Order: sequence, then structure tokens, then C-alpha cells
Amino acid sequence: MVGAGLDRPFYLCLCGRVHLLKDILQKVQKPSQYLGNEVNSIHKDFDECSLRVCLVFPDAYELGMSHMGLKILYDILNNIEGIVAERCFAPLPDMEAELREHNLPLTSLESKTPLSEFDIIGISLPYELVYTNALNIIDLAGIPLFQKDRKDHHPLILSGGTQSYNPEPMADFLDCIAIGDSEELIVDVVKTVLFWKERFKINKISENKNTGSREKLLSSLTEIEGMYIPKFFEPTYKDNGQIAEVKSLKEGYTGVKKRIVKDLNIQPYPTKIIVPSIKLIHDRIGIEIQRGCTRMCRFCQAGYIERPTRQRSPEKVLDIADKSYNDTGIDEISLLSLSAGDYGTIVPTLKELNKRYKKKNVSIAVPATRTETLTPEMIEQIKQVRMSGFTIAPEAGSERMRRVINKGNKVEDLMQASRNAFSAGYRLIKFYYMCGLPFETDDDVKNIAEESYKSWQIGREYSRKVTINVSVSSFVPKPFTPFQWEPQMSIEETKRKHHLVRSNLKVRSLQFKHHDPRMSYLEGLFARGDRRLSAVLHQAFKNGCRFDEWTEHFNFDQWEKAFEQTHVDLDFYMHRRREKEETLPWDHLFTQMDKDWLWKEYEAAKKEAYVADCSIEKCAAFCGVCDFKEVKNKVYVVDEKPLAAKKGNREWYGRFAGKELPETSEKTANLSEKQAQTITKFKLRARFSKVGYAALFGHLELMGIIKRAILRSGFRVHYSEGFHPQMKLAMGLALPLGYESEHEFFDLMLCDKVQPNDFIKNINKNLPLGLQILSAEFIDLRTPSLYSMTRSGDYRVTFPTKTDRWVEFVNNLEDFNDGKDFVFERVRSGKKKTRTIRVNNYLQKARVDEAHNKTICLTLACDDAGTIKPTEVISALTDSHNELAKLQVKKVGVELTKN
Repeated sequence: MVGAGLDRPFYLCLCGRVHLLKDILQKVQKPSQYLGNEVNSIHKDFDECSLRVCLVFPDAYELGMSHMGLKILYDILNNIEGIVAERCFAPLPDMEAELREHNLPLTSLESKTPLSEFDIIGISLPYELVYTNALNIIDLAGIPLFQKDRKDHHPLILSGGTQSYNPEPMADFLDCIAIGDSEELIVDVVKTVLFWKERFKINKISENKNTGSREKLLSSLTEIEGMYIPKFFEPTYKDNGQIAEVKSLKEGYTGVKKRIVKDLNIQPYPTKIIVPSIKLIHDRIGIEIQRGCTRMCRFCQAGYIERPTRQRSPEKVLDIADKSYNDTGIDEISLLSLSAGDYGTIVPTLKELNKRYKKKNVSIAVPATRTETLTPEMIEQIKQVRMSGFTIAPEAGSERMRRVINKGNKVEDLMQASRNAFSAGYRLIKFYYMCGLPFETDDDVKNIAEESYKSWQIGREYSRKVTINVSVSSFVPKPFTPFQWEPQMSIEETKRKHHLVRSNLKVRSLQFKHHDPRMSYLEGLFARGDRRLSAVLHQAFKNGCRFDEWTEHFNFDQWEKAFEQTHVDLDFYMHRRREKEETLPWDHLFTQMDKDWLWKEYEAAKKEAYVADCSIEKCAAFCGVCDFKEVKNKVYVVDEKPLAAKKGNREWYGRFAGKELPETSEKTANLSEKQAQTITKFKLRARFSKVGYAALFGHLELMGIIKRAILRSGFRVHYSEGFHPQMKLAMGLALPLGYESEHEFFDLMLCDKVQPNDFIKNINKNLPLGLQILSAEFIDLRTPSLYSMTRSGDYRVTFPTKTDRWVEFVNNLEDFNDGKDFVFERVRSGKKKTRTIRVNNYLQKARVDEAHNKTICLTLACDDAGTIKPTEVISALTDSHNELAKLQVKKVGVELTKN
């Protein structure tokens, strides 16, 4: 049931104690990321469900909520009757500190249930630098870190994601690992666990007393294609440190195949996705148009592990877009793919999406594209609504190196792609390069600067204000690629090559950016590591390493300390070339992939030999993944006549994406200012309340929530002009975080004079709990802004029950009323400078509220410089700095200037 359970109070009943979650959340950054009350989040009765799954993304909410895999699994599991799937993300360091200080376990977002109460904890492993976060999450859940130490009453720790293709550094911490596509695999897993629970009559996993039942569950999971149970494999080692063999400890279980979804069109895809309350890294509707890539770029792990290419039909893409927009109000649609330009119907699909959404100011985006696929037609469609930057990925710095990696792009392709972008009006372009590739020379690295300069010169033909961000990352050899045998360059060599690029950039408008080489070093260590590295991970976790991909949290000194403490031979893992016959830590996984074929590709790289895309050309060398019956490339093309399936397994689509539609009615479109010049404008002012959970929404978060509620409601609104059209929505004076209010306002410019009651009803249906429109009226277009009209605000402030500050405040209030001056030192955000504020200039009235215990009523004036917070008044009149977060503040009135 969507929305159920959100009326529960702000507390967790744990270990017989009541802990006020709201008090904690007012102390941490972006508290709304921990609430779980977003629009479209799913809340079921936890105790009534037969199987409980917590989906964990071991990074911050703003990253994890952008992850499409999590959204897909959340949708699939919650659509199965009797199963509940909830979410959990890595708590930021300030939140972790609060949990540990108060001895609170980590809980799910939706029901605030401790993770130890779930049957399955599914942890995504999308990249190597989340490993310490994953350990931290298991530890905060109160679950033993090592698989060998877990008992029958502990949840099943399941992982999946890109790093499952070599999970060996994490293998000692995980019970089971999903390899490959998870849509069908996860259903098989939950069926197996349900059967196991029924067999042993288990309701709550934490109450399981069936000795040995956990072992039987792990054994039964080996029957599922794509499931890897690390405890049933044991690596042995040679004297030189290399792996002698990976022995199977279970009869008949000698290797693990990758699970492959054969047809994306028949797989479920979420459209009623959760609408986040905070700004995400990728705040958009993501539609996967294609999975897999067969371009054969030899450095690219995704191009090998995601094989074969399977495209979603354009009709399905359009259907997902329509449903997703209607259910979310998110105003950007991104077409996701490893290589969006290779989606055969990309241009007609973009055209159809723009036809449907341009007048609604919904922008359409595609990820970084290959240079030769960035056509003027594609650019023209992408820039229809919003123009920001544009990313082009040449990858390597010279034509020779692009032949080595099988990229194949010529310098002319890059120059033409640059011209296409600049001529379309773009003034900011990002180039994505790598350095440290096999067989690379210094001349290849220097050529990154030369190609960037030539492209900048093209841009100058169109504008004097063009910028190219030259982004350079360090090559990391990955499993299941032709370069898996290659050494990785050292941190010192990486810095030297970065300097080569930077020193050869000739103008300031070529801005050099690079990935931290120390982070790349860790990526390389764990990308090709074995189980012996679990000791390093465990030690780094104990040393306090968290959020290792975040510059502000990354602590390489503690990693170096962990290397010393565990005596790891870094040269062995990082800087030696593997031999062809060496047993690699992942050889028993993804067993379809032919290792000899990868070696042939490695040899081909030395010769700069080109290998064609097998989704276009005939498959000339078999990698082993396709069976050419069910598992095969599935792509769509635009042509007048159908193409035979035998020619690249392609399917005909037609001349345009989707059915021809009539012209979009003005009644269904939002209008830009220019389009709406002849349309009457109506200015509506709405008053709303912000209570409960909603008190922890920041001002910008609140604005985004209201915007999306308006879009979901279908009202026609006016937009500004320019490259970034914005809804004509103006909010009142920002309310401090944690304050409740019954008197908040916003002004909205509408195209139609709708009935205020209809507006209130429709918007309230689309707002999360705690936000509610209370009244609405149309006002004169010339009415001044809410900010300039606000004269004062009335607040009710309640002190905590146990405090010595109440008497102090009341006594000082008497002195204030007698004319004594009080001041408050306000520290400017992010700065050491303070500003002295005289409280007497703003505090107009103050009285004790006799009807409520330890409560005062304040009236605070507003002027051009703003106002003062009730908590600042309390702080000035008492010594209660440590208790401010425990004050309950509610805005109960506001005075606006009369027209």
C-alpha cells in the first residue's frame, strides 16, 4: 500500500528505550534523505508480509536514488504479494556518529525497521570504492561482518552489481552474489527463501532457532543460475603468491554462469518511481533504451560483461516515458545506454519525445556519446528545451591509441562532433579521455591537449566564449576485458601524465580536470584482487575509511596504514603483468566468456587491429556469450523494408518512433513566456502547512517538491525564457530547517483561472505527508513579491521537558521588556566571520503561553535584511546552545503588507 505507515511518530522503540529521531535529524546534513516519506514510496505492513527484503545502496542517498538497478528491483519485489522491499543507503559520517553515540541500529527508510529483522539484505556493489561503506552498513546493522561468523538467525547478505564479476575481495563478507541481470534472478531467490522459511516454519529471521538451516539455504541457492556462493569455493596459492586453483567444495558446483535477460521488452520496468525530496546527482527519469554494447572497446569492462546488445523497442521507451512523467512530474528524461548513439532509432525517438514534451518544458538527455554518432540531428533534438554542457568521449589521445583500444574514431570525427555541438549553440563541452592505457606513449598523452585545442579553435568560429573541460581519468585494468592481464601505472606515473596534459593546454578556456590518482589506485587494487584483500578492507574499515570516492571524506593515509598493518604486497596486485595461463581470481565466474578469445583480443590490440561490432556485422569470433537462439543481439533499425533476423539479429522498426500524433493541444501544454504572450496570465497565491516529517525539508527541497506536485496535477503554468526555462513559482521567506508552520505561502503564474478548491484538491493529492495546501486565491498580477510583503511572523516555541533554561529565559525576558539589550553572534555559513545581530531590533512581542507547558509566543519583525530565528532569540537570552535542536518551533501566523 503506497503511503501507509507514514503517520507513525518520530521515534524508534529499541531495546526498551524511546529515541527521538527528529532530534537527531535536526543535527545532520540533509535530514530529509533519512525520512522515507517520498511520493511513490511503498509502505506495506512489515509484520504481515511473508518475506522482507532491504535493498541497500552503500553510498549516499543522492547517489543511490539515481541508480536504476535499485529502482527496478524495488518495483519487481513490491509487486509480488506477500513480499515487502524497503530501502537503505549509507549514512553520512554525521549520521553514523549519531547512531553510534545513541547505540541505534541502522534501519530501513520506509518502516524504520532494523536491518537485522529482514530476511534478505541486498547490497548493490556498483564500484570498488563503496566496499568500506558496505562493511559499515553491515556493522551498523549489528550483523557479524564475516560470513563464517553468522548464525541461523542472521539475514542473508546478498550482493549484485558490476563488481559481482570479481567479488573476491568482498567474498568473505557476503553470503551469496548475483552475477548478471537480476530481473528474473531475484524472483528465483525470493521463491527459494520463501520455500526455506515455510519448510522450517520461520516467521521472523531473527527468531530462527533451526540449527543448520542457514547452511541448507545456501546450498539450495546454488541451483539458481547466476548465483555464486563463495563459501563453496576455496582458492589455494602457489609459493609465488599466484592462485594455484579455485577448488569447488560442493559436488556439481564448479563454476557460475552469468544470468542473462534475453528480451528487455518483456521485463518489468518501473514507471511510478519514487520522487526524491532532495536534489539527486542525476535527478531525472532514466529510461534504459539498451543494455549491453558490442563495440569491443578493449578497455571497457561494461562492453564485455553486459554482452549481448539488447535494445528496448522505441514503442516501449515512449510508453515508459509517458507513464513515468505522469506519475512523477520530473522534468528531465534521460535515455540510458552504454552507447546511446548506437540505438538505431535514437533520432526518431528523440523527435517523438520532443513532440510530446517540449511544450511541457521537459528536457530530453542522452549520456556521453561516441564522436561519430554525435550527429547534427541528434544535437538538434537534445537542445530543444534546455542547453547546458555536452559530453564527448574520445577516450584515448590519438588515432593510434584509439585503434589499440578498438575505438576506431578518427580525429576528423572528433572535430566534426565539436563543430556539430558548437554550431548548434553549445558553448561548454566536456571531453572525456583516459591516460595510462596499454602501449601508450607520451606523444599520445600530449595529443590530448592538441586535440582539445583544435576543437576549441573550431568553437571560436562560433563564439568568443567557448569552454572545453578536458577531463582525464586513469586507466584501470578490469576483469573480463582483453587488458585484464596488464599492469596498472603507479600513482607517480599518473601524476606525471596528468602534468603532460596540463602543461600542453594552451589557453585558459581549456580547463583541465582529473580523477584523483589515489582513488584510481584503490579501484585497480580491488578490481583484480583476490580473497586475501579482505584483511585490507577490514583493517581500512576499522581505521575509519568511509565514502572513499568522496574527496571530502577520502583518507588515503588510513589506507596506507592498512596496507602496512596487513603486509599486503601492492606490487603483486598492481604493477605486474599476468601471464596467459595464470589462474585469475574470477576464472570460475561468468563461465560463458571464453578466456582464450579475450587473449586473442589482447594480441589484436598490440597490432592495432580493428574488430567490428557484432550487432551490425556478422559474428566473426565467438566470445561464448550468445547461444544464437535465445541469447543474441537484439537491435532496432530504421528502414523502409524489414531486415532479416540473420543479419545481425536486427529487427525492423520503421520510419518514426511511435504512432503519428495530432498536434499537441494548448490545453495540455505548459507554456514558455514567449509562447504565452497571447495567453492570459493568472497569479495564484496559496497558503500551506509544513508539519511533521515535512519540517525537515529544506527550502530548495520544498520548492522542488511543490513544482513536481504541480506538474503531476496537470495545471498549465508559465515558464521563463532562456536556455534554462523555470516555472514561474515564487516562495515566501525561507523557513529554517526543523520548524513547523501553518502559514507558508507561494505564488504561481497559471495560464487558466481554475477553481481554487480544485487547485487545492489536486495539489494535495500529490504532496507527501506533512505538506498540505490550506487556502488559495487569485491576486493582482502587480502584487509585490511575498518576500517584500512579509512584515513579521508569529512563532510558538516549546522548551524540552527536562531543562534548566526555562527559568533563565523567563527572567531574561523580563529584563528585555525593561529595555535591556541582547545580541546574537550569527556565524556565516562556511565562513569564520560572524555578524552581531541586536535581538531588540526584531523581537516585537514575547509572552509566556499559559495554555502550554514551557511554551512562549514570539513575534519577530522582517526587514530588507531578513529576520531573526526564534532559536537565535532563545540562544541570546539563555545559555542553551546545546539544547537548541530540542526546541519545538512552530510558525503560527504571518503579517503581510496590504496592497
